[in-house]
Amino acid sequence: MTIDTSKWTKIGQSSNAEFYELEPHILAVVPFDGAIDDMSTARESVRIQLEHLRKSGRRAGTIVFMDQVLEQASGARSVYRDEPDPAFQVCFALVGGTTFGRAVGSVFIGLHPPRVPTKMFATLEEAVAWIRTKLEA
Repeated sequence: MTIDTSKWTKIGQSSNAEFYELEPHILAVVPFDGAIDDMSTARESVRIQLEHLRKSGRRAGTIVFMDQVLEQASGARSVYRDEPDPAFQVCFALVGGTTFGRAVGSVFIGLHPPRVPTKMFATLEEAVAWIRTKLEA
């Protein structure tokens, strides 16, 4: 899956991903190809998102593109379960178009679901529509 980020605003970069704002209440995490996600990179991810949201004073849903993730350690899943702040992070929409990307996302949701609603989607458009419903709730 090719992700066109040309119309999005870049808000940060970690050691394994780039972070964007699609619109004021929707963020996106675009991992580098072959990304390995461990406890350290997961903490970077949560920190980058929360710093942006707290600074802007906004709540947002976050889209995470799963197809580029090669491996996700259990420590990363624990961070995503325990460290997001529901006051700012409304939900997570995992987008996976490949069988492997969907499998990684399903393991994440099944074994260590975050404290906020989290759901798997095949397309960006489906993920954005779902996030908008969560923001309105």
